[in-house]
Amino acid sequence: MGFLSWLRSLFGGRRRPPTEIPSGGWPPLTKPIPPPPPAPQPPPASDGHAPIKITDERDGELLNRGYSYWSQAWLDRHGAAFVFVGHADGRPRFFRVDADGLITRMGPMLGYGGTAEGWYWTPNGEVMLCDGPRLRRVSPFTGADEVVLDISGIMSGCRLWQAHSSDDGRTHSATVQRIVDDGAYPNVGTALVHRGGEPRIYLNRAELDESHITADGSHLIIEEGDGNRIIDLASGAETGIANAAGALSHIDCGPGFAVGEDDQQGACVRLDLRTMERRVLFSTWGMGHVSVRSGRCLLSDAKQLALVALDGSGVTHLIEHGMRGEGYDFQVHGNLSPDGTAAAYVSNAAGRMDLYLLRL
Repeated sequence: MGFLSWLRSLFGGRRRPPTEIPSGGWPPLTKPIPPPPPAPQPPPASDGHAPIKITDERDGELLNRGYSYWSQAWLDRHGAAFVFVGHADGRPRFFRVDADGLITRMGPMLGYGGTAEGWYWTPNGEVMLCDGPRLRRVSPFTGADEVVLDISGIMSGCRLWQAHSSDDGRTHSATVQRIVDDGAYPNVGTALVHRGGEPRIYLNRAELDESHITADGSHLIIEEGDGNRIIDLASGAETGIANAAGALSHIDCGPGFAVGEDDQQGACVRLDLRTMERRVLFSTWGMGHVSVRSGRCLLSDAKQLALVALDGSGVTHLIEHGMRGEGYDFQVHGNLSPDGTAAAYVSNAAGRMDLYLLRL
């Protein structure tokens, strides 16, 4: 055997053909769709604070439909990040980013469609999503699919929207919307299931914006009218804060506390929901958005991503996100992974909407 023939026998002489979209299209979204063969990319250079650009033109038109209180990234015990983003074809895409930066396109890993707005990872690596009158917990890895909140029997003609969950996965809230033929679906109340109990409905007392659950499942915050309605889920006691008295907006929650903007004081505030003690984290008029996970608080404003110290000791700049454009669709909603070790966001810094990961 000649030297060149020996090399060919050692390393092989064929390349694997690239993955192609089936000529007949993708199968209907009735069950979990297996991922296509991995298509890894070389790891990008990183200085420890450089974001990893996950997507490019090969991924088609992506949608900026995440929000700061919904985790788009989850990290396994090996440090691999699994990140999803909405797609214009209605089949959200998943990606794996290894600890060394290697990117693998996983395809649409769930049998549910939509824009991925309102989807979020749990600490255990499942995805929560609203499916009509039901809130589901679905594993993209095993296909397990569990209904954790169902209002079909108590709120006919309604759907769930803007769900939130405690870290232990036993307490969930969601906005109840009445399904109508024309126009936006009106918000009519808040649905709650607490520690595996029966669903409860809190009907509106004023115009409803949204609701939140604390990370420990201790409190429900309902943003309605011009203030906050805070419910202690152990005792049932309610506390109201009017806007003039410092109600919060753009809220995210940790265990037993909320972080949000007080537009009367001109500050981002940490509010202890047990004692009602308030701590100013930084001064602001037009805060942007905050994400609170595992003792960390991430700020996304018009220019940057930054870490906000929850003890009030300051704000640390991380990166400029580079988003350009006006209006809500061009706001950056950086969101922390459940363990607080990475942030995901969408930006058009490279000329199109792309998904980014920033390890912290």
